[in-house]
Formats: sequence, C-alpha cells, structure tokens
Amino acid sequence: MSKNNIYKGLDAYSQEMNLSKNSLIEAFEIENHFHKLLINEKNAFKREILYKKFYSKLLTFYGRISPKDSSLDEKLSEKDKHIRLFEKEIINKSVIDFGCGEGLFLKNIQKNIPYKKLVGVDIFIPNSLKDNPKIKFVSSSIITFRTNEKFDIAFSDNVLEHISILDYSSHFQSVFNSLKPGGKFIVIIPNKLFGPSDITRIFDNSSSGKTLAKGGHLNESTYTEMNYLLSKAGFTNFQTVLPVPVLKYSLFKNFRIKPDFIIKIEKNKILLNFFRKLKIKGRCQVRFTVTLVCQKPYI
Repeated sequence: MSKNNIYKGLDAYSQEMNLSKNSLIEAFEIENHFHKLLINEKNAFKREILYKKFYSKLLTFYGRISPKDSSLDEKLSEKDKHIRLFEKEIINKSVIDFGCGEGLFLKNIQKNIPYKKLVGVDIFIPNSLKDNPKIKFVSSSIITFRTNEKFDIAFSDNVLEHISILDYSSHFQSVFNSLKPGGKFIVIIPNKLFGPSDITRIFDNSSSGKTLAKGGHLNESTYTEMNYLLSKAGFTNFQTVLPVPVLKYSLFKNFRIKPDFIIKIEKNKILLNFFRKLKIKGRCQVRFTVTLVCQKPYI
C-alpha cells in the first residue's frame, strides 16, 4: 500500500503544523512506540520512568524539527483565549497549573490580570523558568504531586490525555488535595468522538472519531467519561462553556451551563453525525472539546 493510501491526513496536517511530512511520520513512530509501552505497563513506578523517557525524547525531537521559535509575546498570545474564557474563575485567585509546560498560561495571567499566587508543576521544567521571580515552577510528577499549600484554582490544559487511565485516580487525588474547600478544577481534554487529535491525524484527519489516538495521547475522552471520573474523585458542581468557538471566546465567554445536553449529544448517533458533517477545510468546527469546571466541596 502506498504512503498516500496509508497517510490520508498527512498533507493537511503537515500544512497546519508547518512541519515536513517525513518529520511527522518519524514523530508518529516515536510517539506510537511509547504509547504502546505506556498503555501496556501495569506498574505505576515503571510508568513514571516511561513518562520521563517519553517527554525527554519528544522535547529533543520537536525542538530539532520545529520552525524557528516565535517571540515570547507570540507564544503568550496563544493562551490569550484561555485567559478570556476563564478570567471570571481565575481573577484575583491563587492558581496551580498541572502539566504547565513552558508556563505560558501562568505567564499570561501574570502579565494581564490580578492574581494571588501562581504555581506550575511539570515533570520537566526548563532552566529558563526555574528562577522566575513571580511564578513558582516545581519539577515533579503531576501524578504523585503533593503540597501543603491550598489553591483557589487548579488548571489542566490538554494534559489528561497524556496520562494512562491507570494513573487518573492518583492524579485526581493530587489535584483534589491541592485545592481549598470550594476550589475549582478546570479541565480541557480532546473529545475522542471527534478525534484523533494527536499525531495520529496523519492517518485520519476527518474528526470522525473512527480512529483512536495512537501517539502521545494515551486516551482522549468524552464529557460522559470525564464527568463520571471526576465525580468519582469527589468533585461536584459541573459546568461547561458554550461548545462553539466563535461564541465561547467572545460575547458568551462568561456563560456557564451544565454539561448534560452535550452528554446527551454524545449518546445520540444521529446528532453526533450531524455535528461531524459541519466542516470547514475538512475539519469539524464544533468538536465538543471536553471543557469542564468542577468544584471541591466545602465540606
């Protein structure tokens, strides 16, 4: 079978990411290798070792193939939409960001809105962040992270899909313990019903949910699943944002609704197929990215 038949989404994904086709194929091979190891590893300690190896390899690889770095202002602007969307939750609050990466979300808060305290936690913290005078960055597993500090807001931006489902319970306990009573946990994770959303898009870029992620995303999820898992971890009072990008980032940025109606859509094949057909340039515009704001109970 020719490459064109195998990598049906490669051309579009290459253009979107501004990376060569050969680089993306090589990236998939790396990610898929660790994907298989992680989903099959039952030992939590060994998974921790694999996470470190995986992301060390990825940082090196993508650092080598990525286009010339953008300026700091350009990178920060990537998180502007999250600041707009969640400003009412995070303004004048203490925030802990699990899986903070380069710290762009926290830097954007520090630059643009009032806050109490900002802390980022990730398995790898770049040297450039370690001595930041206004934001505390902690190099730690986000799965077993423990702190005596309590925060108003915990944030997780496209992080959970990189964690084995076997580690969810421990990770959610870390998040829960880091929050004050009444504190809120904000979660963003790709919806697998409109996936895949990782490097697997070189095979299937249709947003149809017919192909499961096989790269860096160990498990994409749904509103139905995340609502259940977070409830089981002790979180309550679930809310979400409008699922239409053109609306949720503008006039309706402060609008919060219960996720029940999206859960009903997820369970209805006719409605799912309707939304999957709403495409621009081959990609669904309403992919129902799982976006949840939930709360640690006061008691």
